[in-house]
Amino acid sequence: MPRTPKPIQPENSLRDPSPHSQITRLQLQFRRFTRSTLGIPRNVVHSLKWDTIAGGFTGLYMGTTFPFFVKIARDELQASGFAIAVMAAAPFIGNLFSPVWARQMDGKDKLPFCVGAWVIARLLLFLMPFALTGNLFVLLVVGLQLIGTVSGPAYTSLMRDIYPDRARGSLMGYVRVVAQACMFIATLIVGRLLDAGVSYRWLFPIAGIFGLLAAWSFYKVRLLPEAKDQPIPPKTSLMQFLRETLAILKHNAAYRYFALSVFIYGFANLMVQPLYQLYQVDQLKITSTQIADLANITALLSIAGAFFWGRFMDRYTPPVTVMVSISLIALIPIVYLMANSVWVLYFAAALAGFGFAGIELSYLSSILLYAEPGRTAQYQSLHSLLLGVRGVLASLLGVPLMQEFGYVPVFMGALIVMIFGSGIQWLAVRENRARAEPHTD
Repeated sequence: MPRTPKPIQPENSLRDPSPHSQITRLQLQFRRFTRSTLGIPRNVVHSLKWDTIAGGFTGLYMGTTFPFFVKIARDELQASGFAIAVMAAAPFIGNLFSPVWARQMDGKDKLPFCVGAWVIARLLLFLMPFALTGNLFVLLVVGLQLIGTVSGPAYTSLMRDIYPDRARGSLMGYVRVVAQACMFIATLIVGRLLDAGVSYRWLFPIAGIFGLLAAWSFYKVRLLPEAKDQPIPPKTSLMQFLRETLAILKHNAAYRYFALSVFIYGFANLMVQPLYQLYQVDQLKITSTQIADLANITALLSIAGAFFWGRFMDRYTPPVTVMVSISLIALIPIVYLMANSVWVLYFAAALAGFGFAGIELSYLSSILLYAEPGRTAQYQSLHSLLLGVRGVLASLLGVPLMQEFGYVPVFMGALIVMIFGSGIQWLAVRENRARAEPHTD
Protein backbone atom coordinates (compact mmCIF):
# COMPACT_ATOMS: atom_id res chain seq x y z
CA MET A 1 0.00 0.00 0.00
CA PRO A 2 1.57 3.33 -1.03
CA ARG A 3 2.43 5.85 1.65
CA THR A 4 0.28 8.88 1.96
CA PRO A 5 2.51 11.90 1.37
CA LYS A 6 2.76 14.34 4.29
CA PRO A 7 1.03 17.61 3.68
CA ILE A 8 3.30 20.54 2.93
CA GLN A 9 3.45 22.75 6.02
CA PRO A 10 3.66 26.49 5.98
CA GLU A 11 7.17 27.86 6.40
CA ASN A 12 6.45 29.32 9.83
CA SER A 13 5.31 25.96 11.15
CA LEU A 14 8.73 24.48 10.42
CA ARG A 15 10.20 26.57 13.18
CA ASP A 16 10.06 24.59 16.37
CA PRO A 17 8.75 26.93 19.06
CA SER A 18 9.58 24.56 21.93
CA PRO A 19 11.67 25.89 24.84
CA HIS A 20 14.34 23.28 24.09
CA SER A 21 14.83 24.53 20.54
CA GLN A 22 14.97 28.11 21.75
CA ILE A 23 17.70 27.20 24.26
CA THR A 24 19.62 25.32 21.58
CA ARG A 25 19.39 28.31 19.24
CA LEU A 26 20.65 30.63 21.98
CA GLN A 27 23.55 28.27 22.70
CA LEU A 28 24.53 28.25 19.03
CA GLN A 29 24.36 32.04 18.88
CA PHE A 30 26.50 32.26 22.02
CA ARG A 31 29.09 29.92 20.54
CA ARG A 32 29.25 31.91 17.30
CA PHE A 33 29.64 35.13 19.29
CA THR A 34 32.43 33.74 21.48
CA ARG A 35 34.38 32.39 18.51
CA SER A 36 33.97 35.17 15.95
CA THR A 37 33.65 38.31 18.08
CA LEU A 38 35.73 37.48 21.15
CA GLY A 39 38.13 35.11 19.42
CA ILE A 40 37.61 32.33 21.97
CA PRO A 41 38.93 28.92 20.87
CA ARG A 42 36.36 26.14 20.49
CA ASN A 43 38.01 23.85 23.05
CA VAL A 44 37.69 26.33 25.95
CA VAL A 45 34.07 27.48 25.52
CA HIS A 46 32.76 24.93 28.05
CA SER A 47 35.35 25.82 30.70
CA LEU A 48 34.97 29.54 30.08
CA LYS A 49 31.20 29.26 30.55
CA TRP A 50 31.44 27.53 33.92
CA ASP A 51 34.41 29.62 35.06
CA THR A 52 32.38 32.73 34.24
CA ILE A 53 29.37 31.46 36.20
CA ALA A 54 31.70 30.66 39.11
CA GLY A 55 33.18 34.15 38.83
CA GLY A 56 29.72 35.70 39.05
CA PHE A 57 28.84 33.80 42.21
CA THR A 58 32.28 34.60 43.65
CA GLY A 59 31.66 38.29 43.02
CA LEU A 60 28.33 38.09 44.89
CA TYR A 61 30.00 36.22 47.77
CA MET A 62 32.91 38.63 48.06
CA GLY A 63 30.85 41.78 47.54
CA THR A 64 28.55 40.78 50.38
CA THR A 65 31.37 40.17 52.87
CA PHE A 66 34.92 41.41 52.36
CA PRO A 67 34.32 45.20 52.09
CA PHE A 68 32.56 45.17 55.48
CA PHE A 69 34.74 42.91 57.65
CA VAL A 70 36.79 45.72 59.23
CA LYS A 71 33.81 48.06 59.60
CA ILE A 72 31.76 45.45 61.46
CA ALA A 73 34.64 44.21 63.61
CA ARG A 74 35.81 47.69 64.58
CA ASP A 75 32.65 49.79 64.65
CA GLU A 76 29.92 47.37 65.70
CA LEU A 77 31.83 44.81 67.77
CA GLN A 78 34.68 47.04 69.07
CA ALA A 79 37.46 44.65 68.07
CA SER A 80 40.94 45.78 69.10
CA GLY A 81 43.58 47.11 66.73
CA PHE A 82 45.55 43.91 67.29
CA ALA A 83 42.52 41.80 66.31
CA ILE A 84 42.14 43.85 63.14
CA ALA A 85 45.83 43.30 62.37
CA VAL A 86 45.46 39.53 62.90
CA MET A 87 42.43 39.51 60.61
CA ALA A 88 44.46 41.31 57.95
CA ALA A 89 47.38 38.89 58.42
CA ALA A 90 45.26 35.72 58.28
CA PRO A 91 45.49 34.96 54.54
CA PHE A 92 49.23 35.51 54.64
CA ILE A 93 49.65 33.13 57.55
CA GLY A 94 47.86 30.57 55.41
CA ASN A 95 50.16 31.31 52.48
CA LEU A 96 53.17 30.29 54.60
CA PHE A 97 51.97 26.70 54.20
CA SER A 98 51.56 26.87 50.43
CA PRO A 99 54.60 24.66 49.70
CA VAL A 100 53.04 21.99 51.91
CA TRP A 101 49.76 22.12 49.97
CA ALA A 102 51.63 22.12 46.64
CA ARG A 103 53.60 19.05 47.73
CA GLN A 104 50.39 17.25 48.75
CA MET A 105 48.72 17.89 45.39
CA ASP A 106 51.84 17.22 43.31
CA GLY A 107 50.96 14.75 40.55
CA LYS A 108 47.26 14.68 41.55
CA ASP A 109 44.07 16.20 40.20
CA LYS A 110 44.12 19.85 41.30
CA LEU A 111 40.40 20.51 41.02
CA PRO A 112 39.31 18.74 44.26
CA PHE A 113 41.97 20.61 46.25
CA CYS A 114 40.77 23.93 44.89
CA VAL A 115 37.04 23.36 45.25
CA GLY A 116 37.34 21.53 48.58
CA ALA A 117 39.18 24.43 50.21
CA TRP A 118 36.56 26.89 48.96
CA VAL A 119 33.68 24.79 50.28
CA ILE A 120 35.14 24.29 53.76
CA ALA A 121 36.11 27.97 54.11
CA ARG A 122 32.75 29.34 52.99
CA LEU A 123 30.78 27.02 55.25
CA LEU A 124 32.11 29.11 58.16
CA LEU A 125 29.85 31.96 57.08
CA PHE A 126 26.87 29.89 58.23
CA LEU A 127 28.18 30.34 61.81
CA MET A 128 27.91 34.14 61.61
CA PRO A 129 24.51 34.25 63.41
CA PHE A 130 26.43 33.20 66.54
CA ALA A 131 29.25 35.78 66.13
CA LEU A 132 28.06 38.30 68.73
CA THR A 133 31.50 39.39 69.98
CA GLY A 134 34.46 40.94 68.22
CA ASN A 135 36.77 38.03 69.01
CA LEU A 136 34.39 35.37 67.67
CA PHE A 137 33.70 37.41 64.54
CA VAL A 138 37.42 37.86 63.89
CA LEU A 139 38.04 34.16 64.57
CA LEU A 140 35.54 33.15 61.87
CA VAL A 141 36.96 35.61 59.35
CA VAL A 142 40.49 34.42 60.12
CA GLY A 143 39.44 30.79 59.64
CA LEU A 144 37.71 31.58 56.36
CA GLN A 145 40.82 33.25 54.97
CA LEU A 146 43.28 30.68 56.32
CA ILE A 147 41.47 27.72 54.78
CA GLY A 148 40.88 29.57 51.53
CA THR A 149 44.61 29.87 50.90
CA VAL A 150 44.87 26.10 50.39
CA SER A 151 43.37 26.61 46.92
CA GLY A 152 46.12 28.99 45.72
CA PRO A 153 48.64 26.59 44.09
CA ALA A 154 45.86 24.42 42.66
CA TYR A 155 43.97 27.35 41.12
CA THR A 156 47.06 28.76 39.43
CA SER A 157 47.92 25.36 37.97
CA LEU A 158 44.35 24.96 36.72
CA MET A 159 44.51 28.27 34.84
CA ARG A 160 47.31 26.78 32.75
CA ASP A 161 45.42 23.51 32.31
CA ILE A 162 42.08 24.95 31.11
CA TYR A 163 43.18 27.98 29.01
CA PRO A 164 45.74 28.07 26.16
CA ASP A 165 48.77 30.33 26.47
CA ARG A 166 47.92 32.55 23.49
CA ALA A 167 44.59 33.75 24.90
CA ARG A 168 44.82 33.19 28.65
CA GLY A 169 45.05 36.85 29.61
CA SER A 170 41.94 37.84 27.66
CA LEU A 171 39.92 34.83 28.82
CA MET A 172 40.74 35.42 32.48
CA GLY A 173 39.90 39.07 31.94
CA TYR A 174 36.41 38.19 30.68
CA VAL A 175 35.75 36.12 33.80
CA ARG A 176 36.87 38.94 36.06
CA VAL A 177 34.60 41.42 34.30
CA VAL A 178 31.61 39.30 35.32
CA ALA A 179 32.98 38.78 38.84
CA GLN A 180 33.55 42.48 39.39
CA ALA A 181 30.14 43.39 37.98
CA CYS A 182 28.46 41.00 40.43
CA MET A 183 30.64 42.27 43.26
CA PHE A 184 29.55 45.82 42.39
CA ILE A 185 25.86 44.88 42.61
CA ALA A 186 26.26 42.94 45.87
CA THR A 187 28.27 45.65 47.61
CA LEU A 188 25.87 48.37 46.47
CA ILE A 189 22.91 46.53 47.97
CA VAL A 190 24.54 45.15 51.13
CA GLY A 191 26.09 48.48 52.19
CA ARG A 192 22.67 50.08 52.22
CA LEU A 193 21.06 47.10 53.92
CA LEU A 194 23.62 47.28 56.74
CA ASP A 195 23.00 51.00 57.21
CA ALA A 196 19.25 50.29 57.24
CA GLY A 197 19.71 47.95 60.20
CA VAL A 198 19.87 44.52 58.56
CA SER A 199 22.44 42.49 60.49
CA TYR A 200 25.53 40.87 59.03
CA ARG A 201 24.47 37.77 60.99
CA TRP A 202 21.80 37.11 58.35
CA LEU A 203 23.50 38.59 55.28
CA PHE A 204 26.75 36.64 55.58
CA PRO A 205 25.11 33.17 55.46
CA ILE A 206 23.52 34.26 52.17
CA ALA A 207 27.03 35.09 50.99
CA GLY A 208 28.01 31.56 52.02
CA ILE A 209 25.38 30.16 49.64
CA PHE A 210 26.83 32.24 46.80
CA GLY A 211 30.30 30.96 47.69
CA LEU A 212 29.20 27.33 47.59
CA LEU A 213 27.49 27.85 44.22
CA ALA A 214 30.74 29.33 42.91
CA ALA A 215 32.67 26.23 44.01
CA TRP A 216 30.07 23.92 42.44
CA SER A 217 30.20 25.81 39.13
CA PHE A 218 33.99 25.84 38.95
CA TYR A 219 34.06 22.08 39.51
CA LYS A 220 32.54 21.67 36.03
CA VAL A 221 35.51 23.12 34.08
CA ARG A 222 37.41 20.76 31.75
CA LEU A 223 41.15 20.40 31.28
CA LEU A 224 42.67 20.88 27.85
CA PRO A 225 43.68 17.59 26.16
CA GLU A 226 47.37 18.48 26.34
CA ALA A 227 47.07 19.12 30.08
CA LYS A 228 45.77 15.58 30.63
CA ASP A 229 48.81 14.14 28.88
CA GLN A 230 51.42 15.89 31.03
CA PRO A 231 53.93 13.50 32.66
CA ILE A 232 53.50 12.95 36.38
CA PRO A 233 56.65 14.07 38.24
CA PRO A 234 58.29 11.60 40.61
CA LYS A 235 57.17 11.89 44.22
CA THR A 236 59.69 13.49 46.56
CA SER A 237 59.88 14.01 50.30
CA LEU A 238 58.55 17.23 51.77
CA MET A 239 62.03 18.51 52.63
CA GLN A 240 63.36 17.77 49.16
CA PHE A 241 60.31 19.48 47.64
CA LEU A 242 60.94 22.56 49.81
CA ARG A 243 64.62 22.64 48.80
CA GLU A 244 63.70 22.39 45.12
CA THR A 245 61.10 25.13 45.56
CA LEU A 246 63.54 27.56 47.20
CA ALA A 247 66.18 26.70 44.57
CA ILE A 248 63.92 28.33 41.96
CA LEU A 249 65.17 31.71 43.20
CA LYS A 250 68.75 30.66 42.46
CA HIS A 251 68.28 29.13 39.02
CA ASN A 252 65.58 31.31 37.47
CA ALA A 253 66.84 34.90 37.27
CA ALA A 254 63.66 36.35 35.74
CA TYR A 255 61.50 34.87 38.47
CA ARG A 256 64.02 36.02 41.11
CA TYR A 257 63.76 39.68 40.04
CA PHE A 258 59.98 39.36 39.84
CA ALA A 259 59.83 37.89 43.35
CA LEU A 260 62.17 40.56 44.78
CA SER A 261 60.20 43.39 43.23
CA VAL A 262 56.87 42.03 44.40
CA PHE A 263 58.25 41.35 47.89
CA ILE A 264 59.53 44.90 48.38
CA TYR A 265 56.54 46.66 46.84
CA GLY A 266 54.09 44.24 48.43
CA PHE A 267 55.57 44.60 51.92
CA ALA A 268 54.87 48.33 51.95
CA ASN A 269 51.46 47.94 50.34
CA LEU A 270 50.33 45.25 52.77
CA MET A 271 51.66 47.27 55.72
CA VAL A 272 49.32 50.17 54.94
CA GLN A 273 46.28 48.20 53.77
CA PRO A 274 44.74 47.82 57.27
CA LEU A 275 45.71 51.44 57.99
CA TYR A 276 43.62 52.65 55.05
CA GLN A 277 40.54 51.04 56.56
CA LEU A 278 41.34 52.20 60.10
CA TYR A 279 41.88 55.73 58.76
CA GLN A 280 38.49 55.61 57.09
CA VAL A 281 36.72 54.47 60.28
CA ASP A 282 38.68 56.37 62.95
CA GLN A 283 39.53 59.64 61.17
CA LEU A 284 36.86 60.12 58.52
CA LYS A 285 33.98 58.34 60.36
CA ILE A 286 32.93 56.53 57.22
CA THR A 287 29.50 54.86 56.96
CA SER A 288 28.64 51.46 55.50
CA THR A 289 26.99 53.17 52.53
CA GLN A 290 30.17 55.16 51.87
CA ILE A 291 32.24 51.98 52.17
CA ALA A 292 29.92 50.40 49.60
CA ASP A 293 30.31 53.44 47.32
CA LEU A 294 34.12 53.20 47.51
CA ALA A 295 33.99 49.47 46.89
CA ASN A 296 31.74 50.04 43.90
CA ILE A 297 34.13 52.61 42.41
CA THR A 298 36.84 49.98 42.82
CA ALA A 299 34.61 47.35 41.20
CA LEU A 300 33.75 49.57 38.22
CA LEU A 301 37.40 50.34 37.56
CA SER A 302 38.23 46.65 38.03
CA ILE A 303 35.74 45.83 35.28
CA ALA A 304 37.39 48.36 33.00
CA GLY A 305 40.78 47.04 34.07
CA ALA A 306 39.86 43.44 33.32
CA PHE A 307 39.05 44.42 29.74
CA PHE A 308 42.18 46.54 29.43
CA TRP A 309 44.84 44.48 31.21
CA GLY A 310 44.02 41.15 29.57
CA ARG A 311 44.64 42.55 26.09
CA PHE A 312 47.52 44.72 27.31
CA MET A 313 49.22 41.68 28.81
CA ASP A 314 48.74 39.51 25.72
CA ARG A 315 50.45 42.28 23.72
CA TYR A 316 53.17 43.56 26.09
CA THR A 317 53.85 40.46 28.29
CA PRO A 318 53.00 39.84 31.95
CA PRO A 319 56.24 41.36 33.41
CA VAL A 320 55.51 44.74 31.80
CA THR A 321 51.94 44.54 33.12
CA VAL A 322 53.27 43.90 36.64
CA MET A 323 55.53 46.94 36.45
CA VAL A 324 52.78 49.31 35.26
CA SER A 325 50.17 47.93 37.66
CA ILE A 326 52.23 48.22 40.84
CA SER A 327 53.32 51.72 39.82
CA LEU A 328 49.64 52.73 39.85
CA ILE A 329 49.09 51.19 43.30
CA ALA A 330 52.14 53.09 44.57
CA LEU A 331 50.17 56.33 44.04
CA ILE A 332 47.49 55.43 46.62
CA PRO A 333 49.46 56.60 49.71
CA ILE A 334 49.70 60.04 48.08
CA VAL A 335 45.90 60.21 47.98
CA TYR A 336 45.62 59.30 51.67
CA LEU A 337 48.23 61.93 52.55
CA MET A 338 45.86 64.52 51.05
CA ALA A 339 42.60 62.96 52.27
CA ASN A 340 40.63 65.24 54.58
CA SER A 341 37.23 63.91 53.50
CA VAL A 342 35.72 60.72 52.14
CA TRP A 343 35.36 62.28 48.68
CA VAL A 344 39.12 62.31 48.13
CA LEU A 345 39.18 58.56 48.65
CA TYR A 346 37.21 57.97 45.46
CA PHE A 347 40.38 58.57 43.49
CA ALA A 348 42.23 56.03 45.66
CA ALA A 349 39.40 53.55 45.09
CA ALA A 350 39.69 54.08 41.32
CA LEU A 351 43.45 53.51 41.40
CA ALA A 352 42.97 50.38 43.51
CA GLY A 353 40.35 48.94 41.19
CA PHE A 354 42.26 49.54 37.98
CA GLY A 355 45.70 48.70 39.40
CA PHE A 356 44.78 45.55 41.30
CA ALA A 357 42.91 44.22 38.26
CA GLY A 358 46.24 44.30 36.43
CA ILE A 359 48.12 42.83 39.38
CA GLU A 360 45.73 39.92 39.77
CA LEU A 361 46.06 38.94 36.13
CA SER A 362 49.76 39.68 35.71
CA TYR A 363 51.01 37.95 38.87
CA LEU A 364 49.34 34.70 37.93
CA SER A 365 50.34 35.00 34.26
CA SER A 366 53.94 35.82 35.21
CA ILE A 367 54.14 32.65 37.26
CA LEU A 368 52.76 30.65 34.34
CA LEU A 369 55.33 32.33 32.08
CA TYR A 370 58.31 31.56 34.32
CA ALA A 371 57.34 28.05 35.43
CA GLU A 372 58.64 25.00 33.63
CA PRO A 373 55.98 22.49 32.48
CA GLY A 374 54.68 20.45 35.40
CA ARG A 375 56.03 22.86 38.04
CA THR A 376 53.33 25.54 38.02
CA ALA A 377 51.94 24.66 41.44
CA GLN A 378 55.49 24.67 42.85
CA TYR A 379 56.18 28.16 41.47
CA GLN A 380 52.84 29.40 42.81
CA SER A 381 53.60 27.89 46.21
CA LEU A 382 56.88 29.83 46.33
CA HIS A 383 55.06 33.00 45.34
CA SER A 384 52.47 32.36 48.07
CA LEU A 385 55.18 31.55 50.62
CA LEU A 386 56.89 34.89 49.99
CA LEU A 387 53.48 36.57 50.07
CA GLY A 388 52.86 34.95 53.43
CA VAL A 389 56.18 36.11 54.88
CA ARG A 390 55.75 39.72 53.84
CA GLY A 391 52.04 39.69 54.61
CA VAL A 392 52.39 38.45 58.18
CA LEU A 393 55.25 40.82 59.01
CA ALA A 394 53.75 43.83 57.23
CA SER A 395 50.21 43.39 58.57
CA LEU A 396 51.42 43.11 62.16
CA LEU A 397 53.88 46.00 61.74
CA GLY A 398 51.60 48.63 60.24
CA VAL A 399 49.31 49.23 63.22
CA PRO A 400 52.12 49.56 65.84
CA LEU A 401 54.01 51.95 63.55
CA MET A 402 50.88 54.05 63.13
CA GLN A 403 50.30 54.12 66.89
CA GLU A 404 53.91 55.21 67.46
CA PHE A 405 54.41 57.75 64.65
CA GLY A 406 50.97 58.51 63.23
CA TYR A 407 49.43 57.97 59.81
CA VAL A 408 51.42 60.53 57.78
CA PRO A 409 54.98 59.19 58.37
CA VAL A 410 53.85 55.60 57.72
CA PHE A 411 52.11 56.58 54.47
CA MET A 412 55.23 58.48 53.38
CA GLY A 413 57.53 55.56 54.13
CA ALA A 414 55.25 53.14 52.30
CA LEU A 415 55.22 55.41 49.24
CA ILE A 416 59.02 55.44 49.00
CA VAL A 417 59.36 51.66 49.40
CA MET A 418 56.62 50.92 46.87
CA ILE A 419 58.24 53.14 44.23
CA PHE A 420 61.56 51.36 44.81
CA GLY A 421 59.88 47.96 44.42
CA SER A 422 58.19 48.94 41.17
CA GLY A 423 61.58 50.10 39.85
CA ILE A 424 63.13 46.69 40.50
CA GLN A 425 60.46 45.10 38.34
CA TRP A 426 62.27 46.60 35.33
CA LEU A 427 65.01 44.01 35.91
CA ALA A 428 62.42 41.25 35.54
CA VAL A 429 61.18 42.87 32.31
CA ARG A 430 64.73 43.07 30.95
CA GLU A 431 65.52 39.48 31.91
CA ASN A 432 62.34 38.21 30.28
CA ARG A 433 63.19 40.05 27.05
CA ALA A 434 66.66 38.50 27.10
CA ARG A 435 65.13 35.03 27.46
CA ALA A 436 62.75 35.66 24.55
CA GLU A 437 65.46 36.82 22.15
CA PRO A 438 66.88 34.09 19.89
CA HIS A 439 70.45 33.08 20.71
CA THR A 440 73.01 32.79 17.91
CA ASP A 441 76.42 31.21 18.07
